[in-house]
Amino acid sequence: MPEKGIDRRWLAAGGIAAVVLAAVFVYHNNSVASAQPSSMPVIEFAASDLVQPQTRELRLSISITGTLAPRNWTTVKAKVAGELKSILVREGETVRSAQVLARIDPQDAQARLDEKIADLEGGRAQLALAQKNRANNLALLQQKFISQNAFDSVQSNYQVSEARLKALEAQVALAKKALADTVVSAPQAGIVSQRHAQPGEKLPVDGKILTLVDLAEMEVEAAVPAGDIPSIRVGQEVNFRVEGFGEREFRGRIDRINPATQTGSRSILVYALLPNRDGALKGGMFARGSVTLARIESTPVLPLSAVRSENGETFVLRIASDRLERQVVKLGVRNEDEGVVQILDGLEAQSRVVRSNAGTLKAGTAVKIAPTQN
Repeated sequence: MPEKGIDRRWLAAGGIAAVVLAAVFVYHNNSVASAQPSSMPVIEFAASDLVQPQTRELRLSISITGTLAPRNWTTVKAKVAGELKSILVREGETVRSAQVLARIDPQDAQARLDEKIADLEGGRAQLALAQKNRANNLALLQQKFISQNAFDSVQSNYQVSEARLKALEAQVALAKKALADTVVSAPQAGIVSQRHAQPGEKLPVDGKILTLVDLAEMEVEAAVPAGDIPSIRVGQEVNFRVEGFGEREFRGRIDRINPATQTGSRSILVYALLPNRDGALKGGMFARGSVTLARIESTPVLPLSAVRSENGETFVLRIASDRLERQVVKLGVRNEDEGVVQILDGLEAQSRVVRSNAGTLKAGTAVKIAPTQN
C-alpha cells in the first residue's frame, strides 16, 4: 500500500512537470513565430509615379537670357536752333512716317532766308552788269580799240560775279532748308517712347526732342560663355519665354554674333531677333530662352529625374515581375530646359520606370500598382 501511495505522488509530480514543460515549449514557439515577419513589405505605386519611354523630337540647346529692346529706334533731334513752339504727340502714341511731330519758332529762319534772297537779287544784278560790260568790251577788242589785257580784266569780273551768284543761290537753298526744318517730322513710323523737351525750351542744334521706337521687331542681347560660341551660328532658332506671358513661347533666330569677348569676362554677346507683329512685347522686358543647336527627329526619352548614377554606372529602376529591378541604360543628348534625356540603349519601349526616387527605393523591393480610380 505505501508503495502504491508513493507511486501516485511521484506520478502526480511527474505530470505537473510535464505540463510545465509543455507550456514552456508552446510559449517559446509562439515567441519565435512572433519574432519572424509574416511577409516582406510591399511598396504601392500610383500610375503617376511611373513613366514609360516616350518617342518624340529632342532638341539639343543652350540657355540664354537677356532684356528685350526694339531693333529699330531713333531719337528725333532739332536740326536748327530755336524756341520749341509745340510738340504734337505724347508718349505711347503711334506716328506715321513723315508725320509732323513738333514745331520750332520759324522767325529767325525766315529772317535769314529773306536776307539771303536779297543778297541773291543783288548778285543777279551784278552779274547782269558784268555780262553787259563783257559784251561791250568783247566788241571793242574785236575792233582793236582795247588791248587783250583790258578785256581779260573785264572777263575776270564777269566770272567772279557768276561764281558769287552760284554761292548766293546755295545760301538761299540752305536758308530754305533751315526754314523747312523748323517743322519736325517723323523719320520713320513708330511709337513715341519719350519726350526730351517741352514747349518753350530753347533748343540748340541736335537738341533732343523725342524718341521713337518700332516694335515690329524686338532684339535680345545675351551673353554666352565663350566655350559655347562654336556651337552657335547666325540663323539658328531661339525659343523665348517672356516675363508676364506665362507659358507662351516666342520664336526668333540668331541675328548677329559679336566678334570679341566682353571686357572683364569670358562671354560673347549674341543678338537674337524676335518678330513682334502684334506689338505684344515691349522694350525692357526680361526674356529667357534656348538656342536650338541640333534636332533629333524621333528618339526615346525619359525624365532626367528617373535616371540615377552610382559607382560610375547609369541606371533606372523598372518594374519586373512585381519587383523593382535595376536596369543599366546608355544615355544620349540631354535637354535641361525640358528636363528629359535621350535613351540610346538598355530599355524596352514598354518598360515601366520609377519617375523619381526619394532615396529609399532599392532593387528587389516588392511593389504593386494601385488601381486607377475613375
